[in-house]
Amino acid sequence: MKIGPTRRQFLTAATAAVAAPLFVPGTLLGRDKGIAPSNRLNTMLIGYGNRGSEIIGAFVHNPNFQFLGVCDCNRPAAEKGKARVDEWLKNNDCEVFTKYEEVIQRDDVDVVVCSTPDHWHTKISVEACAAGKDVFCEKPLTLTLEEGQQIVLAARKYDRVCCSGSQRVQEDYGYMAPIIQSGAIGDVKEVFVGLGGPPIPCYLPEEPVPDGLDWDRWLGPAPWAPFHPDRMSGSYGGGWRRFEDYGGGFLADWGAHKFGGTMYALGVDDTLPVEILPKGVDGEFATLVFANGVKMRHGGGDITFVGTKGELKHESRPELRTVKPLKSVELRRYSGGTRNLTDDFAYSIRNRVRPFQDFLYGARVAGACQLLNICYKLNRPLKWDNEKYDFVDDPQASRMISRPQRSPYTIKRIEG
Repeated sequence: MKIGPTRRQFLTAATAAVAAPLFVPGTLLGRDKGIAPSNRLNTMLIGYGNRGSEIIGAFVHNPNFQFLGVCDCNRPAAEKGKARVDEWLKNNDCEVFTKYEEVIQRDDVDVVVCSTPDHWHTKISVEACAAGKDVFCEKPLTLTLEEGQQIVLAARKYDRVCCSGSQRVQEDYGYMAPIIQSGAIGDVKEVFVGLGGPPIPCYLPEEPVPDGLDWDRWLGPAPWAPFHPDRMSGSYGGGWRRFEDYGGGFLADWGAHKFGGTMYALGVDDTLPVEILPKGVDGEFATLVFANGVKMRHGGGDITFVGTKGELKHESRPELRTVKPLKSVELRRYSGGTRNLTDDFAYSIRNRVRPFQDFLYGARVAGACQLLNICYKLNRPLKWDNEKYDFVDDPQASRMISRPQRSPYTIKRIEG
């Protein structure tokens, strides 16, 4: 199933965003007792774990947003978030919720920030869109390829401004895009991208469920499993990210950043690769092959583009970057002169335009990681059809596009 506009349409919208706005709801214009564009956007955060505790400040301290509350199925975590917000704002107004439905059903909420584990991203985002909320959802955006379809369809069906949460695509790696697209290293043939590996099964033994934690709700759409603290740990060195029921491994976790920056620079972050090759078929690294022939390899250092006229290696220190663009090129960037992901999101809401890291891009980057994870599991070459949104002549791989979801936490399917 083909989703959303073409790359050309997206780039046109990015360069002339205000000239082609989305539908503007009455609340944003100040009608029906709603908020005017000059006023702050009422915002709530769902998921106060490691990442939620990090990004909450970006919304509490940003003058575009009025922060109202914290939601987490682990009540002690939500209370901890409230205490922190109250200390920042010097009041006791931050509200606490343990069920996300109570947040998205409120008429006074304009923006939902989703920073739950990955297996909850799509369900919460889809339902928030249906409830008329604009959504900021952490990376990796989705857990499965089917979820990548559904989350974009929801954003489009309900005309919501939806931003996926990799700030590094533009702020760390964005400088590489004009260099590559200006032809400074010639035609790019391959890119080496070093990051972690695929997820693993989890067989941890049962331990007592802590007071205040709704463990069934934390599991949500994932298969039932006994509680163990490592299952729900948000540790960046372990925890749920490494387990296939809840995340895409460290491949998907950092792939959202590094694959995202690489695909953005190549101009292919609105699509998916057409071939997926395991190790040993075309060199020592598993490889994603895009329709234009460029090969993105999983391994070989940080990020290195190899072109017909030279190489470009990522350098975190600007003063050490020696390769420059040959000419000016048109690129999708943060809108309205903004310089970070949060401000771009706020600008996009007020002007009803697609944000830089629109759900389409987040879903496609997550999808590239998911294709690679499936290839690792099957250990054979795979072909992908972007028009049909399916593997070519491979029923076993096609069954891995989606996963069963546990009742009553199933995602209501959107047709499109």
